[in-house]
Amino acid sequence: MSAQKDCEFLVKRARELVSDDPCAAKAWLITARTLYPADFNIQYEMYIIERNAERTASAGRLLYDILVQSEQTVGLLLAEIHNCSEQYAVIRFLSSLGNDLRLLPCTSKAVLPFCLQLMLACFKLRAFTDSRDDLSLGHVVVLLQHDWPQGEMLFLKAVDKIIQQGSFQYENFFNYVTNIDMLEEFAYLRTPEGGRIQLELLPNQGMLIKHHTVTRGITKGVKEDFRLAMERQVSRCGENLFSVLHRFCINEKIIIIQSLP
Repeated sequence: MSAQKDCEFLVKRARELVSDDPCAAKAWLITARTLYPADFNIQYEMYIIERNAERTASAGRLLYDILVQSEQTVGLLLAEIHNCSEQYAVIRFLSSLGNDLRLLPCTSKAVLPFCLQLMLACFKLRAFTDSRDDLSLGHVVVLLQHDWPQGEMLFLKAVDKIIQQGSFQYENFFNYVTNIDMLEEFAYLRTPEGGRIQLELLPNQGMLIKHHTVTRGITKGVKEDFRLAMERQVSRCGENLFSVLHRFCINEKIIIIQSLP
């Protein structure tokens, strides 16, 4: 039996069992996914079972996996997203994109921009509320690089919020922000003219601050580290943005899922 037929058989067995014995159906699909982790039909069937059981957190994670990794059946996914309940918090946003997205080719180059817009729609809900959420705000900054300068006004809104807060912490900044306009804006925030905003953008910067306080003095040490990091980042401005954002989706998968609304 071919791999494709094996997959079809495993999915068929799960469908037959799901109404009478959902645990057995799930066991079949777990086995199937272990054997064929990249198969779209298996991933999608697992998502359907979790969705129908109203296990929304699990269903959301499975849907995210499909959107990031799958290059097949985009139209089917879009139809499913339109049928989701409002607890996924992006239905109206997706509805405005519907007809255009159905015409996309089934490639990662086409699917990734859709995923980025989907995540941006989610994180905006948290980033611009009255409460402070630097993680969501940082994710928004990373995602706004796509289709720049289309998102420039929203980026400036994010900068205004950082200024109002007087500080901002996002330790993944130098991993994924390569847009020169954004880098210049953040560099300006550190200056007297920009408000001397306290920016914690380097990994483990809290420990670095403690180290510099003991050894060289907090102002000199932290400023130098920031300057060197910013200079290195400017040299990355020509890096392929598609690769940068794809790496963001894959490497930060866990933290992205945990911070979704």
